[in-house]
Amino acid sequence: MIRHVVEIVPLEFTDENLLAELAEHVSGVFPFECRVGEAGILPVATLDESRGQYDASRILRYLDASNCSSFRLLGVTGVDLFTPILRYLFGEAMLGGRVALVSVHRLGVASNRIGGDPAARSMYIERVVKECIHELGHTFDLRHCDDPACVMASSLDIDRIHANSTKLCSYCSVMLQDAIGR
Repeated sequence: MIRHVVEIVPLEFTDENLLAELAEHVSGVFPFECRVGEAGILPVATLDESRGQYDASRILRYLDASNCSSFRLLGVTGVDLFTPILRYLFGEAMLGGRVALVSVHRLGVASNRIGGDPAARSMYIERVVKECIHELGHTFDLRHCDDPACVMASSLDIDRIHANSTKLCSYCSVMLQDAIGR
């Protein structure tokens, strides 16, 4: 039997505690082992110097072309992302593909600024978890959901992320099971 693994790929991101917690949460939503892989660096070609941001689509293609054999790859980075049609984004995924990407850059105060405030750290981790589950959902062909509490609801700003749950609604759960069964 083939064992499916979701591999988290830290891309110029070193918060090991957050990555370990993220792996635990991902395994709680998706019926697969989730592990943190080796850290990587972002290719220079993904940086748009005029914007001071990284092109999310190029990073996804880079991840997809990697020789990693994991079932799904989830890139996690601290750099600021964009696409040509969006000024910034929290994450992006190849719909129905095997790769997803999330940036923690705009998901709240950076960990070096939250200091010892456990509530701020907890909120930050929750936002990262929600975005990672959301983007991984897209790799299983899940679209944006109309249920505002579902993790698959569109999240274009921090307030929307807070409104989302870390869980799939019943409809998206059925759609995920269907996608896994194919």
